[in-house]
Amino acid sequence: MKIVFLSGVKFGLEILNHIIENNFNISHVFSYDESKKFFYSDYVSFENTCKKFGISNTKIKNINDSQNIEILKSIKPDLILVMGWSQLLTDDIISIPKLGVIGSHPTELPKYRGRAPIPWTILKNLKESALTFFYIQKGVDDGDILDQQYFEINEYDDATTLYNKITDLGKKMIIKNLKLIQTNASKRIKQDESKFIEYWKKRTPEDGLIDWTMSSIEIHRLIRATTHPYPGAFTFFNNKKLIIFKARNIDNKISSPGKILFINSDGVHVGTNDGTIILESIQYDDNSNNKNTVFTKNDIGIFFHNLPKGTNIVK
Repeated sequence: MKIVFLSGVKFGLEILNHIIENNFNISHVFSYDESKKFFYSDYVSFENTCKKFGISNTKIKNINDSQNIEILKSIKPDLILVMGWSQLLTDDIISIPKLGVIGSHPTELPKYRGRAPIPWTILKNLKESALTFFYIQKGVDDGDILDQQYFEINEYDDATTLYNKITDLGKKMIIKNLKLIQTNASKRIKQDESKFIEYWKKRTPEDGLIDWTMSSIEIHRLIRATTHPYPGAFTFFNNKKLIIFKARNIDNKISSPGKILFINSDGVHVGTNDGTIILESIQYDDNSNNKNTVFTKNDIGIFFHNLPKGTNIVK
């Protein structure tokens, strides 16, 4: 079975390595051109992996360009795997492999379709979701389902832990399903369009701006949803962006939105509409060496140590 692999992100690279380790034949890899790393926060290069295993790697900006379609036609793949790719494929590509084009979506299809699935999963406070492998057709996340496996989401999960959960689950699912496809034992389940379907919109880095008048739970949820590998939730301090990658929330009924309440060994306590956010990991442009400085729980207090109680973090 001749497989072409299409991806440009960390999730895809992990899946690709796992497929190779399990002795499936990857004929060619299409990955993002380096210019795309400015648009995708979990961008990775596939160059080293492809060199290591002797796999041809074409770096591209748009998979639907005519030259890429011609390369695919010349390869004559049995199957195309799309594991982390934002561009919709045209019929010219979908029609090439005889076994189809399989994509992945880390939600329970058809219930949740659209963009930024990991951040939205946290923002919407879902307690359970799924990783879905499906056959790509002309449309948005609406092709027949190959496989769907559920996972739980707890109150401590953030974008990092959820990304890792989905990656680990994806590794197990891909090998199981490639074996089924290889032996003609796989199934196709049509998505039920009569069910409730919610389309999630694209998110941008600007959507991470914190409104300190929100509740501590809502702000903490935003921080969890936008942390690594995403750009992070942020506020402004001394007219410079202060990114918050990790924090805790306390619902203590204190209403001092955006004010520094006090600093101790736990971190910097900032007021919200109804409680407190404790900053545990931040990134700040300190202007001392033209690069962002990261402060973690152990040294974050040092950064703020000379600020009086009641200082407004939003300036």
